[in-house]
Amino acid sequence: MKRIRPKPEVIERMSKEVRPVYAQAFFTVSLGFIMYYLVFDYHDPLGYYDMIMRYEDLFNEEIAKLSMNMQNFLDQEEVIVNGTRVRPRVEMVDVGFRGSKHRPYITFLIRFSAPISRGVNTYENRYESEVAEYDYIAYWTFPPRSKILEVTVGESYDILHNNVLVLIGRRGTKTLGYERIVFEIP
Repeated sequence: MKRIRPKPEVIERMSKEVRPVYAQAFFTVSLGFIMYYLVFDYHDPLGYYDMIMRYEDLFNEEIAKLSMNMQNFLDQEEVIVNGTRVRPRVEMVDVGFRGSKHRPYITFLIRFSAPISRGVNTYENRYESEVAEYDYIAYWTFPPRSKILEVTVGESYDILHNNVLVLIGRRGTKTLGYERIVFEIP
C-alpha cells in the first residue's frame, strides 16, 4: 500500500510546532583536532519528525536542510586555536526519538583540524550573543593529564579532574558571544 505524501502546507505547519527543549554538547580535544557532538532535544506535538521519517525523500531533504543550516551557523563563528582560524565542519546529522514520537532529538557530529600540540594551547570562539531558548550543558574533555588553566565563558562552569570542563547554560540567560579556554597538554 502506497502512502500519500502530506501536502507542503501541512508539512510546514507541522514543522512550525516543533520546539527546542534541551541541548547537550560533547567536545573531545586531541592533538591536531577537535571533534564534538551536539544533541538537541525537541517537543514535537504534531509528530513532524515521525511523519518525515516515513518518507525517504522528505527525510533526506530534512537531513540536508539541517546540515546546511548548522554549517551556515558554524561559518558565522570565528573559531581560533593558537592564533590560527579553524573551520568547524558538519560531518554527520542524525534524527531519533527518546521514547515517543513527540520527543525527537537531532545529533550533529562536527570536526575540524586544529593546531593543538603539547604545551599551552588556546581555544577562542567569537559568535553572536543571544538569549538561550532552553537549558543546555557542554562537556569538554581534554587528553589525560592535561590541565585547564583559564576559562572565559558566559555560562556557569566546573572543572573536573583538571581536564574536564562542564558548561551549564540556563534558559533565558544571554550568552557572552565569546569563549576562551586555555589548557596545557603534557
